[in-house]
Amino acid sequence: MAKKTFHIDSFQKGYFMSWFVTTQAAFLVKAKLYDSSKVYFEAQKQSVNIEPPLSTGYGTIMGNSLCLDIDEPQSANLDSSINTYNITTDTGAIVGYGYNICIEDQNDRDYNDVSISLVAWKHRG
Repeated sequence: MAKKTFHIDSFQKGYFMSWFVTTQAAFLVKAKLYDSSKVYFEAQKQSVNIEPPLSTGYGTIMGNSLCLDIDEPQSANLDSSINTYNITTDTGAIVGYGYNICIEDQNDRDYNDVSISLVAWKHRG
């Protein structure tokens, strides 16, 4: 059984967030995005077909300590590639943040088993 928790520290309470999560895993993938006040999504899927996505959605961050759990009970290990970035104005002011996480659950090293995109902005609209 392999489980990994990602701490999304740059997303703060009150930010407006969106997510898009896909899988191509032969193993069952369980995912949960949550903070101290709310569960934003909890979903599972087992399919090598990328459609439909595991989860898509949006919401205002209600609590502290935003976390993403990825659990694959049939896998022995989860490796991840993480890309974080700032969303800036043309003058360099930070107005949001993003995370792209790709997960490998076997030994083929293609990092396409789970793909996660999280984006959060200081203001909505």
